[in-house]
Order: sequence, then C-alpha cells, then structure tokens
Amino acid sequence: MRKKKSLHMSADRHKEPVYYLILPQGETEGPYSLKELREMLQRDLIAADTNVREEGSREEHPVDDVLNKADTNTIDDITGLKGLATFSFWHFFSDVFRHHGKEEVLEVFCCGTPATTPPLHAVSSTWPSPWIFARMLLSCLVLYFGFNWASNTFQNANLIPGLMFVGNFAIPMCVAVFFFELNVRREIPFLEQIRAMFYGGLISLILAMFLLEISPEVRPWIAGPIEEPAKLLAVILIAGSRRNGRILTGLMLGAGVGAGFAAFESSGYTFTELVRFITSSTAAEVVSTINPAQGHAIAQKALAINPDAVMQIRALITPFGHIVWTAITAGAYWLALHQRIAEGRRDISDTSICWSALLSPGFLRIALIPVGLHLVWNTQWLAGFGLLRFLLLGIIAWAVALRLVQAGLRQIRDEKSMRSFPL
Repeated sequence: MRKKKSLHMSADRHKEPVYYLILPQGETEGPYSLKELREMLQRDLIAADTNVREEGSREEHPVDDVLNKADTNTIDDITGLKGLATFSFWHFFSDVFRHHGKEEVLEVFCCGTPATTPPLHAVSSTWPSPWIFARMLLSCLVLYFGFNWASNTFQNANLIPGLMFVGNFAIPMCVAVFFFELNVRREIPFLEQIRAMFYGGLISLILAMFLLEISPEVRPWIAGPIEEPAKLLAVILIAGSRRNGRILTGLMLGAGVGAGFAAFESSGYTFTELVRFITSSTAAEVVSTINPAQGHAIAQKALAINPDAVMQIRALITPFGHIVWTAITAGAYWLALHQRIAEGRRDISDTSICWSALLSPGFLRIALIPVGLHLVWNTQWLAGFGLLRFLLLGIIAWAVALRLVQAGLRQIRDEKSMRSFPL
C-alpha cells in the first residue's frame, strides 16, 4: 500500500461495528467506524482495496466491499450491483479544475498499443478523475458560439452545416470521451471509440429503423423496447475481439455507439426543423404576393419554428439519454460475459458472440432499466416536470452506470489479487 497521510482519527466507540485497518506489515490501526472509513477513503487517506477487519473477527475484506455492503439501496437490490459508498463526487471531478499541460493531454490519448498499454499491476483500481472531456466541451462551446455568431452576422448559408455539425456532435463526442477516460485499463485506442461512434451509430440506426418497419404499431413508447436492443446489438457486432468480459470495455464501446446514435438522431431532428422553417418562410413570401393577411399569418407560424432551439435542447438532454443507456446495456452484457468466465462456462480467450448471455437474469435485471427509462422519456407521464424530467431520469441512469464502473474497477482489483507481480 502506498504511503498515506496520518490516519490518527478518533473512533466513535459508541457505534457498531468498528473496524481495524490492516497495514502492509501486518499491523493494525484503529478502531474506526464506518463513517470514519468512508471519510478516509474520500480524502484519499486509504485506498479502496485496503483490507479491514471487524473488531472481534479474523476475516479481512477490502474497505470498499465493507462500505458498499453497509449502504445498499433500492438500485442495488434491483441491479444486483454494489452501492457507491466509495464514490466521492468531488474527487471524481477534482482534476477538471487543475492545470494540465499539453503533454498530459497527449498521454491520455496515447494508449492501446503494446508500448502504451500499462501492465495490469500498474493499473489503478481506484476511482479515476476524468478531465479531458471538460476541455473538449469548452472547445466545442467556443466552436458552436463562433459558428452561431458568424452565421447570424454574415447571413451566409454556407456556415449552417458547420453550425449543425458542431451543435449535434459536440456533446455526444464529449460524453464518449468521458467514458473513454473511465477505461483505466487503457488497452483500447481512441480510434476504436470513434469507430464505435460512427459505424456503430449508423448500424444501430439501421437496425432500429428495420425493427420499426416490421413492428405492428408505431407509438412513442415503443422506441425504448426497439432502439435499446438495436444499439446493444450494434455494440456486440462491432466489438469483435473486445468481447472479453471486461466491464469497462463494454461501457466505453456502449457509450461510443450511443453517442453516434444520439448525434445522428439529433442531426435528423434539426434538419427536419430547418426544412420546415425554410418551407414555411418560402410559402409566406409566395402567399403574401396574393393575400398579404394570409401570408402574414403563415410567416408568424414560421417564426415559431426554431431549429436552433431544437438543436440546443437536444444537446442539453443528450448526456442523460442514449449514451448512458447504451453504456448500461453494453456494460451489463460484458458483466454477463465476465460472470460466465468466472464460473468456467466461457473461456477467457473466447471472443465469439454469446447469445445466451442476453437471456441471463443478471443481464436482464440491469439492461431492462434503460428500456424502462427510455419508455418513460418518450411518454407524457412526467410531462408536468418539463425538461426537469429528463434530468430526473438521467440521474437514475447515471446511478446505474457508475455502479457498473465500480464493478469494472473491482474486476481489475480481483484480477490483480490473483496474480503476483515483481516489485
């Protein structure tokens, strides 16, 4: 265990149970309450894989397992995943507010080759602190408002495609990069995430359109049960040799496909709204030459059509929809593969498509959550909350996604504990 700051904290001996830290030399320190252990973990005074022993017991367990077991809730019961007791919001985003040089930026994206993929013993199983996505988001905002100002100032239609591209792809790309940063194994090059976004996004759209064509009835609520399986199938198809049971890999590729789907879909909605605006404006001009009053009425209706508003609203709600939904379903599938490998029902070198995993209870209990959230998203059940309903549904989705991230980090820790490494 790396060198820590002083761990001398007063234990609340009136609360049970209490635990002793197991130090590298086999010594113990404590006792500490669960609250104190959580505070030490969030302040980075101890690591998530630090072993602790309950007072009066000889069994040792990693501190994150102890804390998660103590903090189970409804989401944990539904998904079968462990809670987020070891997760610290401030630690998670702490690097966003720190200075980073250009070399650090390059280092993040230089991965996935034999020379740039770290060995397992050098991979941290503690919560990462992503920050590149925030730099990209700032750059994309500058680009968007730059195109917006230029198109309004010069009234040049040639700038509109650039505005639409940045407006519809910026945030999906940034969220995809966020999941890329969460893959602490760093065994997948960023080019594969781009490939997942564009090829996977296209494949998922085609599959969804095909399923919609053969569905007996098209209603808003049916999008969830159709689009979520279509996106997952696209992830599985493009994954190839990455179907290895590594949960963080599934989350990353799923987010890539979801980002592509979201960007292409938003582009379609924006384009449709733009065509409506142009058509209505042209009709108003033609009718005005014959009937000014009627032409004025059509012009007023045209003003209510706002492609910019459609693009902006969809950009704002993007992080709470398709990207995180697909990350969850893909993460659940990779988790099911991992469980089969752990149980000896699948060889670790097998990268074929495992269709039976799609029917496993462990997969279904997690994967059905995005389907349900998508269904509610497209209905009027929470219409009274306005745009806030998307945030509420998104919080549930992200709570599940972060639990899958934690499962991926625990998977790394378990792999490391099964091997011995040179000092």
